[in-house]
Amino acid sequence: MTTPLRRLPAAITDRFGDRLRALDAVATPYGEKLEPGRLKDLLSGTWLGHPLHPVLTDLAIGSWSSAFVLDLFGGERSARAARTLTGVGVAAAIPTAITGFSDWSDVEGEDRRVGIAHAVGNLVATAAFAGSWLARRRGRRATGVALGLLGGGIASATAYLGGHLVFGRGVGVDVTAFDRVPARWTPVMDAADLQTHTPTLVDVRGVPVMLLRRGTDVTAMHDRCSHRGGPLHRGTIDEDAGTVTCPWHGSCFGLADGDLVRGPATAPQPVYEARITDGKVEVRRPPAP
Repeated sequence: MTTPLRRLPAAITDRFGDRLRALDAVATPYGEKLEPGRLKDLLSGTWLGHPLHPVLTDLAIGSWSSAFVLDLFGGERSARAARTLTGVGVAAAIPTAITGFSDWSDVEGEDRRVGIAHAVGNLVATAAFAGSWLARRRGRRATGVALGLLGGGIASATAYLGGHLVFGRGVGVDVTAFDRVPARWTPVMDAADLQTHTPTLVDVRGVPVMLLRRGTDVTAMHDRCSHRGGPLHRGTIDEDAGTVTCPWHGSCFGLADGDLVRGPATAPQPVYEARITDGKVEVRRPPAP
């Protein structure tokens, strides 16, 4: 059954698509300036093992929600605590916005336009909460509570859009998580067609796999980068370092074990066992330990 909430993201992109599309260029210079490296890894959450932005959103939303509960049930006795929590939420919104902007610079099309609506709404909500904190500090508690309610309503709507990006569009999700290569040896191509030191894309029962022949050894790795699905067989192979770099956003993985060398990816890359038997290249999922 289709409900108004389920139609909301599509309604926003359809109604304001042309206007929001004009803002797409805002992210391009930012993405070009923020090259893969320590800063990008920090903002992406590479060191954490999953995206950092959702973690920080809990700090801001949790603080503002707690302030709302105190306003609702605590009355004047909790006025100081509610003001403090409102301020903490505003402070937490700053790094939250920075990490979100970093993630947003890596997406395109509809995801980027929904992200713009999400970001603009959060800026308005944060401004409302900042006004709430200031009003409370000046002794105008009723105004502060009203602004807090306004900010909470806007933040709830923009949080819904954020949820749509993650759960509806898969932004920030390991794109390889649901792909399974067979556990049995599966022939994928003639060994004579696999050239040395040339990444080759094959299909293993619906899973795209990159093969790389180095001497008598064959490396098999999931071809879609876990970050945003970039084609690794079109990336840069560093034979000396034993790595492959995604051509889209620069995530780097070890060829031998798929270990994450550099982000913005936050998950390692699946690797598989490969061998040459009777003139065929065969691939299988590594046996469970």
